[in-house]
Amino acid sequence: MSGNWRILGDMSWTPTEPQWTVPSLHEIADLHWLAYAEATESGSGRAAGIVATLAWVRGGHVAPMTGREERPVSRALAEAELWAARAALAPDAAPPAHALSQTLGVDYCPPLDVPPARADGTAATLGWLLGTTASPPMPLPARRADGQLVEAQELIEAAMAAAPHKIWGPEQRHAARNEARATVERSRRLTARIAAARQRVQSG
Repeated sequence: MSGNWRILGDMSWTPTEPQWTVPSLHEIADLHWLAYAEATESGSGRAAGIVATLAWVRGGHVAPMTGREERPVSRALAEAELWAARAALAPDAAPPAHALSQTLGVDYCPPLDVPPARADGTAATLGWLLGTTASPPMPLPARRADGQLVEAQELIEAAMAAAPHKIWGPEQRHAARNEARATVERSRRLTARIAAARQRVQSG
């Protein structure tokens, strides 16, 4: 494992949380740990991009696409970094970076040579944090607002409330129950993976 990855993969620092992010703090922390686990266990470049992006946004590292060092990370800086990631993914149709930086009110920073998989992880993460995409870059545990895992009955009731005009006969209720149970089981597996990653970091 390279020295650069050790820096990006270090999870021993205390994160700070920006106020402009759309997802909850629980979701952001879950994504950080799950991406860290995936990157360190499989060597996934996309997961490494997610880790690097969250480490930057949460105050633990320089920006993943440009290396900028301004603190704290503002929404405008995040938007500029998102455009840098998109430019890396589509160099033949790159946006006007200088003009965008001026519009956002931030200094222009030239992009680093970042592999496409890592740039994709950065773009997906920043789009999710900024609220331009609804889905997180990786599946996350289903949690309540207080951080506790959602139970199956809660998921069933939420599904029924979201479709009040649907006919909820025995077959539909059975399907909803199976889907809710699968979601709960997936959430438990994901939280177990998070706990294992935390333990690895704590044990050094």
